[in-house]
Amino acid sequence: MPKFNDMQTTTLAGGGNFQFSAIRPDKLGATEYTLVTIVVDISWSVDGFKKALLACIKSIIQGCQRSPRADNLMVRLLTFNDNRQEVHGFVPLNQIDPNSYPELQCSGSTALYDACYDAIGATNTYGKTLFDQDFGVNAAVYIITDGEDNRSTVTPKMIAKQVYDISKDEFLESMITVLVGVNTGNSTASGYLQIFQTEAGLNQFVEIDAATPDKLAKLAAFVDKSIRSQSQALGTGSASQLLTF
Repeated sequence: MPKFNDMQTTTLAGGGNFQFSAIRPDKLGATEYTLVTIVVDISWSVDGFKKALLACIKSIIQGCQRSPRADNLMVRLLTFNDNRQEVHGFVPLNQIDPNSYPELQCSGSTALYDACYDAIGATNTYGKTLFDQDFGVNAAVYIITDGEDNRSTVTPKMIAKQVYDISKDEFLESMITVLVGVNTGNSTASGYLQIFQTEAGLNQFVEIDAATPDKLAKLAAFVDKSIRSQSQALGTGSASQLLTF
């Protein structure tokens, strides 16, 4: 598990055991940031393609590190099965070594709603912390899953309320949320996830029907491009255009 210095831990408001970590604002070197959260399903059904999925995650980070906006990106990596595990909190991209990411240990059920709630709530909470200290902030959240929720304590409506609060509070200049279905070709997950996207108020649903290395590499390139686009939009007052997958 990667270790980082100068981190602070925050508990989300509203009850429940939702916490996240993030670098202390006084340790930041830029004046504006795009907060990126990558949320990854590690339930038992992902085990068959866990190596390719980890390669996808590493490729996203490596791609972002080559971006002209690399110094203005912070990334949080969250995995989930029955519970949520923060691989690392919000840290500047240049502090992340993707080769230090551990193998994905896949087991258990799918607390998809809890993971989404965690990711969006943490983004808005840390965004407020930065906003209050005069940083410019926008955000992008990517949720990668192969199946249906069967474990969560929160509901899609609670997630939708978070999304609404972000637009109302305006701590974040903008946020894009992308739900990614993987290996959906031979299951009912695609239709289920499209309904969840609508109910939760997420911006976009994309999917790959088979979790092959080539298709997961294509997903990594899509997410990298999407992050770059959203970061370039910071300061314009609006979100980037959603990309076609």
